[in-house]
Amino acid sequence: MDKALQAGLSAETAGANVLPTSYCPEPSSRVEFPSPQKPVKASHICIGAWSWGDKSTWQWDEKQLPDVILAWKTLYEAGINFIDTAEAYGDGESERIIGELVKNIPRESIVIQTKYFSTPLKAANFIHPVDAPIKSLKASLQRMNLDYVDIYLVHGPIHPQSIATIAEGMAQCVEQGLAHSIGVANYDVEDVQKINDELAKFNIPLATNQCEYNILRRYPELTGNIEKCKASGMIFQSYSSLAQGRLTGKYTKDNPPPKSHRFSSYKMEDLEPVLETLQRVAERRRKSIAAVALNYNISKGVLPVVGIRNVEQAKCAIEALGWRLTDSEMVEIDKVSIIGDKTVLWQQG
Repeated sequence: MDKALQAGLSAETAGANVLPTSYCPEPSSRVEFPSPQKPVKASHICIGAWSWGDKSTWQWDEKQLPDVILAWKTLYEAGINFIDTAEAYGDGESERIIGELVKNIPRESIVIQTKYFSTPLKAANFIHPVDAPIKSLKASLQRMNLDYVDIYLVHGPIHPQSIATIAEGMAQCVEQGLAHSIGVANYDVEDVQKINDELAKFNIPLATNQCEYNILRRYPELTGNIEKCKASGMIFQSYSSLAQGRLTGKYTKDNPPPKSHRFSSYKMEDLEPVLETLQRVAERRRKSIAAVALNYNISKGVLPVVGIRNVEQAKCAIEALGWRLTDSEMVEIDKVSIIGDKTVLWQQG
């Protein structure tokens, strides 16, 4: 990577789009996702459950389950009530684990978000173009032993159906009481507007768009995606909020991430300016590097989804709330940030 190019591009927008420092959510604070009925109230950080049950990317082992249970208990008791999963995560195993974790908890106290696997790789999307979302959702609910999900997302922008057909299918999920809010993931600005318009025909607001966003991929911010969501009353969520561990201090050029951690897959030596800056801010604020990186997203008006597998990671997520980076610290981080890019088949937003 051309480090001068990296710094030069990001310097153009250093300090842009930062929320007022008076906006300082606590673990118990709630954000409201639009819904045809009452808003869905969720914590300002979401627990990412991709790794729960996933062997191909995250090398899941059943021996990890006790750590996940303790992490969930720590988060829930602190006030974080929002879990993100998908039917594709671990071929449904993530959803099954979530079902076990929440079975003895009052349903109204938690927010569950799952995703419809919309790609052409799934035959049902051709065979049942309208009904595919609701068929998938019913299977997800069965795995989790739930009557409904709070938020149901279209997992990606590449699907054999038209956006109008996808919207009709997702609307059925709301009309039958199986989902309260509808969202998308990885959609660009234009497709967000298109599906929002189509859902409006069913009197359903688009609640959210979830894309990769972090210090190493400001693409959704700099292409206007985040601002579009905000202007339309949607909540913008970030996945890979810590760049699959690259923004935690865990990895170095001598200890790089596994090759399966493919998002924002820069060489660690190219990320040294970023990590040095985060370390400097973390030491100054007496926070972990991960907490600083998550607070950065929050300060940009983004709700971070962060993968959590143990109590230590849970505490880092909790540590990201209840304080705010200063404007000068945001500029400091922006100046070493990376714009990133989209991919042809998945990350359009």
